[in-house]
Amino acid sequence: MGEGHCLLPQGEYMQGLHSKILRGTTNGSGAATITSETVSGWIYAVEWIDGTLADNNTAVLSMTQTQSGIDQTILTVGAGEGDSDTWYYPRVLECDNGCTSIGTYTMFCGSGKLKLVIASGGAAAEGGCIVYMFE
Repeated sequence: MGEGHCLLPQGEYMQGLHSKILRGTTNGSGAATITSETVSGWIYAVEWIDGTLADNNTAVLSMTQTQSGIDQTILTVGAGEGDSDTWYYPRVLECDNGCTSIGTYTMFCGSGKLKLVIASGGAAAEGGCIVYMFE
């Protein structure tokens, strides 16, 4: 395996870790919605940046406007979980060709727009995340 490559669970190679920054400022109600351009790939990690967001904020990171038209939740940051800068490694449960769980997890794979929705962040507060993905 050459430098700059990562082996996928399926045995395929991928190159280039990219980052998508989703940061914004909340409105007077403490809410913000930040949407990326269209992306496609494997989600490796999410770096949560608390910034000036109020304690007990909540956030949901999802993939929207997908080719199938079905939005998919990637990560939910519950009250108290987003009170400091941290890293998350969201994974999805794998299944066999009969749709039976095989008990292992893999990176989320999708194509669409990344959307971060922050709630209870406090008025005019700034924060968000950086999504690291292989495209």
